[in-house]
Amino acid sequence: MHLRISSLYNCGCDECNAKAGQLNLAIGDKFKPLLNTGEKAFKRLYEKGSYSSKDLQTEKVYKDLIDQTFEAFNFAIQDNDMPDVMRTALQDDARLFGGLKANAQLFEASKLLLDDKGNLKPFSQLSHEYDKLNIAYNKNYLEAEYEFAVGSSQMAAKWDEFSDNDRYELQYRTAGDNRVREEHAALNTITLPKSDSFWMHYMPPNGWNCRCTTVEVLKDKFPTSDSEKAIKAGEAATSQISKDGKNRLEIFRFNPGAQKVVFPPAHPYTKVAGAKAVAKQLKKSGTINLNDYIKGEFPTNKEIKNILTKYAELSPEDFRNGLDDVKFLKSKSYMMQHSMSYNPRTGEWVGGSKISLSSHEFSSIKFNPLEEFRGGLAAIKNGTKMTFNQEYSFESMWHEILHAKTKTAPYRLSQLGTKNMEVVNQFCARHTYPDFISKFGGKAIYQSEILDNGYGYKSWIEDFRFKLKTYEIDEKQAVKELMPNLLEDYGGIGKKVSEFFAANIK
Repeated sequence: MHLRISSLYNCGCDECNAKAGQLNLAIGDKFKPLLNTGEKAFKRLYEKGSYSSKDLQTEKVYKDLIDQTFEAFNFAIQDNDMPDVMRTALQDDARLFGGLKANAQLFEASKLLLDDKGNLKPFSQLSHEYDKLNIAYNKNYLEAEYEFAVGSSQMAAKWDEFSDNDRYELQYRTAGDNRVREEHAALNTITLPKSDSFWMHYMPPNGWNCRCTTVEVLKDKFPTSDSEKAIKAGEAATSQISKDGKNRLEIFRFNPGAQKVVFPPAHPYTKVAGAKAVAKQLKKSGTINLNDYIKGEFPTNKEIKNILTKYAELSPEDFRNGLDDVKFLKSKSYMMQHSMSYNPRTGEWVGGSKISLSSHEFSSIKFNPLEEFRGGLAAIKNGTKMTFNQEYSFESMWHEILHAKTKTAPYRLSQLGTKNMEVVNQFCARHTYPDFISKFGGKAIYQSEILDNGYGYKSWIEDFRFKLKTYEIDEKQAVKELMPNLLEDYGGIGKKVSEFFAANIK
């Protein structure tokens, strides 16, 4: 296995050889702790005398191996500015890749445990082979993977920033020096709309150690390329037939930003025995199993508090100062509410967030926020569909969590400023709450109805969406451009909304 991956990561070209030397000097020391963990993992494997992919969930040193591999890749992801949704997706993919990588090396090492008679070999006989595997996976391959993570994270961040406006197109660019691969040089200056299928398969990086990039250009400044010819050039750049007749570069035909992934989805790690089980288990680890928290048919208030506390623990990026408390009050003035304390002398927040759920029955809309949220959690736990009101209670909770996410300093907004902020918050919440529901193992089924008929700030949202429709502005584009401002500073939201419309009115 490791010989196959070694040839995959270094094709022997000048660029791969030069890059390998640079990486060994530049980042080799950074990964030394991972080599130590790899050594401990192989020793634990020998102590057990066997390996199963299930062991990744029970053996501490195996979990440490996954966590430290993820942290190496997360360093590359965190180094880029991007929306939280994109960052979270890339981090999930990096953690998945770390798990698949751990499974691959432990599975390969396990094949060396027994001799021809089925007896466990002496460790002294295995230690040299394990050292070679450790260096291969947790130094050599890791360095190439880290460099790829840097490039793909940059491309994912850029893809999210690229406009869907037809005044712009995307252009492929190489590094422009004598180390550029001939096949990649053939892609230089290819210029096509963002919607062209070329970008779904040949968005950089197009190989290990690829330094190519993509930029946004005005459509009238460069001629649009022939899409069919561009795709053929892309196929050539990602084709290298190995001795077994397989194209080892085909895995690079993907788009990090559009697919929200860091690594090639068809990487050889995904083909190793146990990989599917590892992927399934790791994907579950990012969600909350409600059966672990709800003992009866419906969750008690204490259980709801425990569930939200666990969510905050799993998603610390959603609470700028953590979650301090969950309260249940019979308030007639709000459905749910986020609040924080602040020091008026220093002008800084003090402590973490507090989330309150009202148990009041809003008779005009027949909506009890607490009971609908309670019922929604029960529905997810029992595997049944939520009602409209139950699903809306999750959207309402997500609206409050968006308040908890923002980096806004404590100051009082004007009446107009408050309206601008709440409109953008509610609009973005209605478009993005399905991901929040998925963290509990549920699925949104009423999003289109909630977009049209959600209760919170109903008339304000109707007016905002009508304006978008009047000027033929895509709502997803509005979310993409306005949500980062919402999470940064409430005070400038009104200005940002005005600038957004000015820039996008056709």
